[in-house]
Amino acid sequence: MLLCSISYSKVHGDCSGIPVGLMFADRKDLYDSGLHGRTVAGIFGTKADGGAFSIVLNEGYEDDEDQGETIIYTGEGKGKPDEGQDTKSWKKQQADQDMNSPGNAALKRSVETGNLVRVIRGSDGNIKYAPLQGYRYDGLYKVERAYIEEGKAGFKMCKFLLRRDDTIQPPLPTHITGKGVSDKYWAPGGQPETLAVPNLNKRAPETANTPQTIAQKRQEITGKKRLPTGLGFKKKTE
Repeated sequence: MLLCSISYSKVHGDCSGIPVGLMFADRKDLYDSGLHGRTVAGIFGTKADGGAFSIVLNEGYEDDEDQGETIIYTGEGKGKPDEGQDTKSWKKQQADQDMNSPGNAALKRSVETGNLVRVIRGSDGNIKYAPLQGYRYDGLYKVERAYIEEGKAGFKMCKFLLRRDDTIQPPLPTHITGKGVSDKYWAPGGQPETLAVPNLNKRAPETANTPQTIAQKRQEITGKKRLPTGLGFKKKTE
């Protein structure tokens, strides 16, 4: 197990002091811990590094498929929006992706080297596997396949099949939601801490005749589709 820090986050595999199931309040904490060396991009690492070091799975693309032990992860690249488009449309796919993009090339290289990738799930992912708030480190996955396929928007998308490594590591920590009284959060310069988090709203009774989208189900549980930055977190600073 190798040490992760801001200055030395380019390591394949687990990071010392960051166990599977550890929570992070936001992307800054992910970066500061060294677990994921990008504050915005979902893929960390390059082809020259021997493949990706880590990815963040947080509903970045509509073609992502999170099944827990296996993931179909969509690569990077939305394309440039047409002139005059409103800002909401900028988040939609605008063009084909290709494997030459740095992040996509990194994940493709991971297939060739077999280097394992750290997977971090955010609260906007598949509610069956994602935490209810913040980000959670979910362990090591192997990138088994890289391919190009037409996506839901009709553009060519780079896709990567990841499977959770079957060597010795803790089970997928879906019981750690980020709102549990004993859930541990990363804190700078010290041991992981249990932070004060808001209580869950009472869930409304489900009706069998009313199908729910993931977004609706999340809103029912948390009261909000997307939690504002820092809500409920009392982050420790050095």
